[in-house]
Amino acid sequence: MLEYITVENAKKILLDETNDMKQSVIPILDSMDHVLAEDIISETDIPPFDRSPLDGYAFKSEDCINATEHSPVTLEVIDNIHAGYVSSKKIAKGQAIRIMTGAKIPEGADVVVKYEDTEFTDKEVKIFGYLKPQSNIVKAGEDMRAGDPILQKGTIIGPAEIGVLASQGITHVKVYSKPTVAILATGDELLNIEEKLEEGKIRNSNSYVIAAQVKRLGGNAKILGICKDRINDVKNELISALKWADMIITTGGASVGDADIVKEAFIEAGADILFWKARMKPGTPIVAAKCENKILFGLSGNPAAAYITFEIFVMPVLLKLMGKTKYNRMKVEATLESNFVKISDQSRYLGAFTYKKEGSYYTILPDKHSSGVLSSLAGKNSLFLIPEGTGPYKKGDRITVELINHLEEEL
Repeated sequence: MLEYITVENAKKILLDETNDMKQSVIPILDSMDHVLAEDIISETDIPPFDRSPLDGYAFKSEDCINATEHSPVTLEVIDNIHAGYVSSKKIAKGQAIRIMTGAKIPEGADVVVKYEDTEFTDKEVKIFGYLKPQSNIVKAGEDMRAGDPILQKGTIIGPAEIGVLASQGITHVKVYSKPTVAILATGDELLNIEEKLEEGKIRNSNSYVIAAQVKRLGGNAKILGICKDRINDVKNELISALKWADMIITTGGASVGDADIVKEAFIEAGADILFWKARMKPGTPIVAAKCENKILFGLSGNPAAAYITFEIFVMPVLLKLMGKTKYNRMKVEATLESNFVKISDQSRYLGAFTYKKEGSYYTILPDKHSSGVLSSLAGKNSLFLIPEGTGPYKKGDRITVELINHLEEEL
């Protein structure tokens, strides 16, 4: 069993061991924010015919070669086409057809002029300038051509992608499924959040923090409740959750003491331990395991530690399960607006608030950094990594921070 390993090594192990990426076929409107699990090839030209992008008149370009503002050309109007209809008439020299946006260009025409650039009656239209052939005509296949790849596997589906699918007549699409994560809190000291506080007890906030982090990334979270500090009880909860969950996250019972039973419960449930403890603060006592091709995490019971270790270790695994290929947060260079006086003996992560002003980033650190102080993370939008053996940092130093809500490929 690997023990007390670097953050980088731990992340590599987790991603290498994550390979059970489930797929499903769902209606396109339900596919929003899913990752496409297949290449989409265009089955038809879009648009399927030459069409007008505006309301105006279609005619032959050669008819307006000599047209000027003071000497317009007058053309005979022989038809009126609305979108969705096709004219049965062919335009000859000296003729025009009134056309609406989206309508098929009539035979014989090679140009469209805007209404507002003409003077017209029901029977004729005046053209006040020359337009080159194919002006104001959207050609068949200009958007998409039959046989061309139009969406690639791995694409994150948004409104535009849904529109592309709809334009091809695709009603259902194959995507990577969003994983369901079981969340279990352990500890004799825990109460459900609706319960009245008792002496020596605290409410179970960790499960709600973790569930919110799962949902923010697009996963499905199911809170299992609270389990007492007994190996057999935790084992039974794990065995039950493994029947339906794609990932299990526990909080509490992962450090080094008499009540630290999660690692043993993982083993008794049939899991193989991937590593125990990482060289970082907060959250050193993390345990990661694999059972039935599913990743199990045992995170610290300290709220801030659980939050940060989720962001460092769980997030990449969850994103990979959803079919995404970018797992790292966007990094920016910022000016530190706080002091940090400690020298770190191992990698340390601090929640921070980063803002942009006049084209530059600035970062403010919280006053409290304890692994048990959850309130220090409220309102924070970034993480500041203090590498092992570095520090202290002072106001005005240039630092690198990771933006929590933005991945590398974004912005």
